[in-house]
Amino acid sequence: MISGLFLKLLLSVIIGGTIGLERESIDEKLTNIGGIRTYALIALTGSISGILLLNGFESLAVLISGGILAMVLIYYFIGATATRFYSISSELSALLTYLVGLLLIVDIIPLEITVAIFVIVIFILSVKSKTNKLVSGISRNELQSFISYAIIALVIMPILPDTSYTMKDIPVLPDIFSAMDVDIEKFSEIDLINPRKIWLVVVLITGIDVVGYVLGKIVGSKKGFALTSFMAGFISSTSATQSLAQRSKTTTYMNHLVGAAVLANLASFLQIFLLVGPLNAKWLVSILPAILTMILAAGIISMYLLRKNEPQENEENIEHSKQTKIFSLLPALRFAVILVLVKIITKTCLILFGNSGFVISSVIASFAGIDAIMVNLAEMAGRSISFQFALLTFILVNATNLISKTFYSFLLGNKKFAYKFMVSSLLIIIAGAVWLMFTM
Repeated sequence: MISGLFLKLLLSVIIGGTIGLERESIDEKLTNIGGIRTYALIALTGSISGILLLNGFESLAVLISGGILAMVLIYYFIGATATRFYSISSELSALLTYLVGLLLIVDIIPLEITVAIFVIVIFILSVKSKTNKLVSGISRNELQSFISYAIIALVIMPILPDTSYTMKDIPVLPDIFSAMDVDIEKFSEIDLINPRKIWLVVVLITGIDVVGYVLGKIVGSKKGFALTSFMAGFISSTSATQSLAQRSKTTTYMNHLVGAAVLANLASFLQIFLLVGPLNAKWLVSILPAILTMILAAGIISMYLLRKNEPQENEENIEHSKQTKIFSLLPALRFAVILVLVKIITKTCLILFGNSGFVISSVIASFAGIDAIMVNLAEMAGRSISFQFALLTFILVNATNLISKTFYSFLLGNKKFAYKFMVSSLLIIIAGAVWLMFTM
């Protein structure tokens, strides 16, 4: 018991001394409370307060805590008045040091969490110089863009209802269907819109721009969009392609943007393994050569485009890019509306055509994405349809999906971007079709 308490007191002194060492190593000496000795004593005082608290001396523990808080506040007001420097990072670090020392003794939270808090405090304090550089490079326009995205993602989306509205939920529609002698029950399963899910598409599209911009600041704009697009491809390669098409209107880096778009689609091909594998491993083995061929083609194309030299942007373009917002909400909303319309049309076709129009309905549905289709094919391959017919359907829906992305690129992006993406898509489609020819 005593040895355990001694080790906690020793750990408290080490933690306090480490924080003090970090504080003592920075240049702003006049604004610091102290160094190694001061912070070690603060942490030790916190631990002593914890011992008093556990042994029934609550009043004395509260008195010591109040005294520490009063001293920190007095130090801040005197220092701020004398130096006109109003940062409170040193004062907060002192209070957190005292709190860590207290937590080590009272065991309100596990020791591992207490140590984690200490590590987080050290990390936050140590990145001061880096954050200063980052903040100094952020313009007012960029700050407004970040705030706008925070509102879109963290304020608007959580308050939207996560409810799917069907045709029955529209008051006038049942009467119209009744007057036309159409059985509305056939279409009762069609989701017209789910506000939160459709807004998630908007958040994703604008988020790709924001994350890509931040990564661009860190690793360069070309690498930033490539990394972001690859990650976004696992969620929605269509949204990633649309976002990059939109970005193509404000930059001359067409090759790198198209390369990033192809990379997003490569990620979506990799996702097929996760979708199909658990449902139908045998069919996955049969389509594996076709998938690997398309992955190889996409990889070669993206590598070629990403390594290709780009023309230097002139001063006018650079100035324009500084004044342009990091993301634009209107194209994202436009794409969300298109996606809703496509989903309604495709689901209607699935109901009307049924199994007899399986290929047609699957091809039409691919305009909204191929994830649901791949799951459907995996469940049916080797059962209701043959492996070869399922492979044919997969090649067709993948081709249609890439063509639909080309259509979105022409609609929302720069024509040069759209043409380059169209050629890249055709090469990937041909790569898949070539393997299909060998299996027919």
